[in-house]
Amino acid sequence: MPPELTSRTATIAGVDTRTVTADGDPDRPHLLFLHGFSDSADGWRRVQRRLGKAGIGSTAVDQPAHGRAGPLDPDRGVVDQFVEFAAAAAREAMVGDRPIVVVGNSLGGAHALLLAQHHPELVSGVVAISPASFDHPRWFGVLDRDGVQSRVGRDGVAMPRRVGRVVMGPALRAVAFGRPWRAPSGFVTDWRAHFADPHRGPGLRQLSLRVAEEYFHADPVDLRAIRQPVLALWGTRDRLTLISSRQQFEDEIADLTFIPLRGIGHMPQLEVPGLTTKYLLRFVDQLASAPA
Repeated sequence: MPPELTSRTATIAGVDTRTVTADGDPDRPHLLFLHGFSDSADGWRRVQRRLGKAGIGSTAVDQPAHGRAGPLDPDRGVVDQFVEFAAAAAREAMVGDRPIVVVGNSLGGAHALLLAQHHPELVSGVVAISPASFDHPRWFGVLDRDGVQSRVGRDGVAMPRRVGRVVMGPALRAVAFGRPWRAPSGFVTDWRAHFADPHRGPGLRQLSLRVAEEYFHADPVDLRAIRQPVLALWGTRDRLTLISSRQQFEDEIADLTFIPLRGIGHMPQLEVPGLTTKYLLRFVDQLASAPA
């Protein structure tokens, strides 16, 4: 029987949010999952159930402005707020005083790396799954504020036309998955609902306009500063964060395992949850067997 996942409301770093947890062996590492842009904690459920069967406990969180979480503060830097939130979530997820293994996809992958960079005492290992803030396709330039043709929704918040087509329409399935037919049933409908929601939509649109400024141009992740073991999982058909980032990772991370996922796209936790879980379990076992 698959382990039960428990959804709870919580306040983390002053943000009202939701956690999805799976119990595990308290003597084994606990994992913290950080989702990508416009996703939610629900995107990790398939992996969490598989890990739970293997005795690995985990916590997935709705990051600020996503899922059921409260908004970001428009007067503060986005990166700073996400790192502060991730650090508080890590402290909440820790079993005793044992550091967690942080796992992030896309924007959440950048946050996982940033957490290890700024709060190494909280993290025993990092799994970066197609992390944002490195090599991206040229069309990501439409995220810049200047000279962008945008469409304005009913809430008055502008979004670049091409971004709107991708994140709010069926094109998302083709862009996010190496083989689009592997997208879970209802995937596009659920993601479109995030933007249509009057409480979440405006915050996501505002965030999309700040991503280029604070992630792509500011280059916040310092890979050389990360001393923990890092597992990088990257789909060879990822059309959103490009696997050409591999060279930078291999040049700058001291303890790196880089695994290309053949034929897989941007969200392997949804496209191939079994394969993703296999590599997570292998990484956790490596951490447990490493010298203190």
